[in-house]
Amino acid sequence: MACVAVPIVEGIIVKTAEWILVQKERKEEARTKALKGEAEGKSLMNGEKRYSSPLKNGNFPEGEAHSALTNSGTLVGLSLRKKLHLLSNFLFSGSVLLVFEHFWHGEIVPFFPFLTGARTPEDSYTMLQEMSTVGVSMALLITGIWAVYCFVLERKLQKEGEKNASIA
Repeated sequence: MACVAVPIVEGIIVKTAEWILVQKERKEEARTKALKGEAEGKSLMNGEKRYSSPLKNGNFPEGEAHSALTNSGTLVGLSLRKKLHLLSNFLFSGSVLLVFEHFWHGEIVPFFPFLTGARTPEDSYTMLQEMSTVGVSMALLITGIWAVYCFVLERKLQKEGEKNASIA
């Protein structure tokens, strides 16, 4: 019934953490550009400049062209922000499918209380129990699959980096 709420809440938390990292990257990029003197900004009254860091694709800072971070020419893996972006995509896409499935079976209705499991106090207890068992296990399973996916992707990027380093 409402087990989908747990992965959605986890997705919101992960998306918030990703947004915080994007904001930090924007500030760092603007600071780096200001130090290099490459940033273009508008002069203020007291001679200071206001810098802005445009976003590419609406989510990622402009300076990051690769899917991997580079450190002295070698690939070191995905950034935490991109990993969180993958996790939020996993959580939200699975949740959308589950919401559709619940709607299809009549467990979500277009009128108050919206969930058929929230009509009576006894049903609410059952709904909360389902959220704490099925919802939490689904969220943990999705997070586990994401962790394995990131691990495999990191290994693949390391091997590609080693291969490119041996060619050069």
